[in-house]
Amino acid sequence: MMDLQTARLSALAELSTLKVDIREMADALGAVSLWRPAKGLEIACQEGLILMDQLTERFDRKLVVTLVGPSGSGKSTLLNALARDDHLSPSGRNRPTTHEVVVFCKQETDADDLVEGIGPAHIQVRAASSVDALDHVILIDTPDTDSTRQDLHIPLIQRTISLSDVLICVFDGENPKRRDHTDFMTPYIRRFSGKNLVVVVNKCDRLDQTELREVIMPEFSRYIKDAWPVAPSAILWVSARSHLNNPGWSENTRPRHGQDQFDALHRLIAETFNQSGFSVDRRLENAREIKTYLSHALKTAAGKEEARLQTAVEQLADAESKALSQAVMVFQEDEDKVASGVNVRLYQYLAQRWVGPVGWLVAVWARILVFGTGVMALLRFGNPFSQVAGAISTVKHFGKSRKDLDAADHGTGAGLALSAYDAAMVRVWPDIAEKLVSAGFSPRIRDDRQAPGSSAVLGLEISRMWNEALDRELSRVGQSLSKGWLQLVFNLPVVGVMGYAGWLTAVNFFSNTILPGDFFVHAIWTIVLVLLLSFFLLQVVIRLVAGKKRLVEKVFFRLRETLSAGASVMENPVWQQARQVLAMAKGAD
Repeated sequence: MMDLQTARLSALAELSTLKVDIREMADALGAVSLWRPAKGLEIACQEGLILMDQLTERFDRKLVVTLVGPSGSGKSTLLNALARDDHLSPSGRNRPTTHEVVVFCKQETDADDLVEGIGPAHIQVRAASSVDALDHVILIDTPDTDSTRQDLHIPLIQRTISLSDVLICVFDGENPKRRDHTDFMTPYIRRFSGKNLVVVVNKCDRLDQTELREVIMPEFSRYIKDAWPVAPSAILWVSARSHLNNPGWSENTRPRHGQDQFDALHRLIAETFNQSGFSVDRRLENAREIKTYLSHALKTAAGKEEARLQTAVEQLADAESKALSQAVMVFQEDEDKVASGVNVRLYQYLAQRWVGPVGWLVAVWARILVFGTGVMALLRFGNPFSQVAGAISTVKHFGKSRKDLDAADHGTGAGLALSAYDAAMVRVWPDIAEKLVSAGFSPRIRDDRQAPGSSAVLGLEISRMWNEALDRELSRVGQSLSKGWLQLVFNLPVVGVMGYAGWLTAVNFFSNTILPGDFFVHAIWTIVLVLLLSFFLLQVVIRLVAGKKRLVEKVFFRLRETLSAGASVMENPVWQQARQVLAMAKGAD
């Protein structure tokens, strides 16, 4: 008993995981609303979740084995023969012989969930407590799939199949390859594993035994395996009527031979299906098949468009890279202004890392550079172009500073760059959009407003990329110009002069000698001159290592590297969804 309970708990855990997988597929499809096949696939996933819930609800209940077949196939006769009760399900010449779903079970309460799911007005329950073969099994006979009352029967059959664990598909041996029945069953077959699917060719007693074995059954087996996406576990030929208690043969209907595979079918139900715990395995197998079918359907639908999507995505990536390069070139045309601003940012960075007298002068120089209107610009958050242009404002006369600051505040430089990007993308968008439409995307993406770049987000993304490139380059250069030995070399002359002057002052003070005022004047001027000379030499080193234009060129080089690495600046819906569908086509999670 413990082994059975452990198996059930393990199966329920796996079932929960399968439901999560299907839910994630549904969410992924919901995120690609511009791809037209996504809606139907998402609905299929939702239906799959409903089936999963139904499997969970009846996990510990008896195994439901359902017979499905077209008019005249003899499924009611077959159920009566399996149940050893000639009158369990109505059979005869009048069509349709079965108007309702007929349930055969051990106790009437076994069918409670079936009555609730199908509806009490459309179901008959027949209980037989003495039949051992029904200890763990419920048998169901369904209305004909192609009767004159098809409109009423089809919904009943669909609801019944959704509540079933095993399907026995019954075909008329005199005409087994009926396309209408095969096509009707195809969408339902996908929800069942091969182990839960049995095909029965009935009325084999009316066929020549040799022809049945050597021609009819081999051809039918090939036919059914080609027609259905799931291969059945068994394809059996039987004569159901021969196994009734009272077959009622007439002179014209007597069997041509007494050979069939009815006993194998009966053993399958009575000995295999009718096992404690078998229902758990079958339901879990069906759950796996549902998930497999949905995954396959998703990958197949996306896979049909993989070549066109790959071409469109590559073309879009190439177009975006070129458009961004043009935008950077436009912005780079204003390199002089950018260079001045970057220079200010470098001195700000050095001021935070340098110590000693030279470090103090670096800090003062950095503040001089941003004095006035430049300070206000640097205090503004947002576009780095505004910060850089604002920092330039004190390097030139006030009128020029004001003009540069106003231009930066209105994003003139960035605006030109974005305009260049937009123009480049709009030129190539019609061709890309046509490829995406041919791959199943909505025709509304032909509107050039769907093209990447027609959004304020683009400006923010370019700003972010520029800031990251600038910060990385400033950090690299600033660290190399702030090494401890370098600070020691430039601070040492000043500290030496200051130390020497301080030492002379102290020695004379303690010897009661008063130094003249000219000594201190000369000492101060010497310290200032040495400090200015050290700072001048430091500026020469800074210019050699990171001249204004040299540093800007390196920043732009980093920016172009980022773009050439495939970084997408504008994650607009079309761009995102095209890549997501392509990932589905390749089977990515």
